[in-house]
Amino acid sequence: MRPGPILLALALLPVAIPARDPDSRQAPAYSAASIVNLASGRMADLAPNTLAVIYGDQLASTTRSRQDSDLQGVILPYVLSGTGVTVKVNGLLAGIEYVSPDAVVFIVPPELDPGPALIVLTRNALNGPSVLTELKPTAPALIPFENGRPLARAGSNLEWITAARPLAPGDEVILYGTGLGPTIPPQTNRRVASAPAAIQDALRIQLDGADLDPRCLSYAGVSQGVAGIYEIRFTLPPFYQPDPEVRLFIGEQGTQPGLRLYTQPPPPPPRSIQ
Repeated sequence: MRPGPILLALALLPVAIPARDPDSRQAPAYSAASIVNLASGRMADLAPNTLAVIYGDQLASTTRSRQDSDLQGVILPYVLSGTGVTVKVNGLLAGIEYVSPDAVVFIVPPELDPGPALIVLTRNALNGPSVLTELKPTAPALIPFENGRPLARAGSNLEWITAARPLAPGDEVILYGTGLGPTIPPQTNRRVASAPAAIQDALRIQLDGADLDPRCLSYAGVSQGVAGIYEIRFTLPPFYQPDPEVRLFIGEQGTQPGLRLYTQPPPPPPRSIQ
């Protein structure tokens, strides 16, 4: 069974995870600056239906990732068994994907509107600070994989794209991201996506700063079987620079720079006949 994108994303959390008991008398400690978009790592880069992480101290007494057995049908848990940790965003209990003493991963409820949002983490009835942040309409970010590469699959066989399995011209690419905004039909809090749902806003793909032909894009919407994660399917053009930088844009909001696709060298463009 192939690991899903959420498992790979959580495996890339840049935190140490010591299993230690917090002082039961001390409340969870974090700030607005330590609540970030999981994929980009940028603070104040949250939107409805975004995979987010709270970094801090005294957040939990154990380390635990969500398992398939935690699902109730297609409903995500708002607390992982044995952790006692919940996250509320504007009063809504968020789906929890991962808990540790230093980091808690949650999904910003998709029903929320852009604007001010209060986030509070609770550990065993002990509240952390109520932190005010601003939800953007969209906060697009690509999930990174390794060495400045995005998490990507080949559309033909769903194999992960690596240096040993690079893309070739004309290949379909599947990228994974978060924060791409509302979809049609809309998503529901704590419910994993069970059917395709395309994003509402127009998406632009850039390779090395040049816009890709919109006809190359075949799908931009939720990734089925998970929540808070989107997939973007497009066809690699015949000509490009080796290992091009890939970015997505919704309006002026763009994914983080510096992520490059593993690609085979493209053939030289045809010479014009004089």
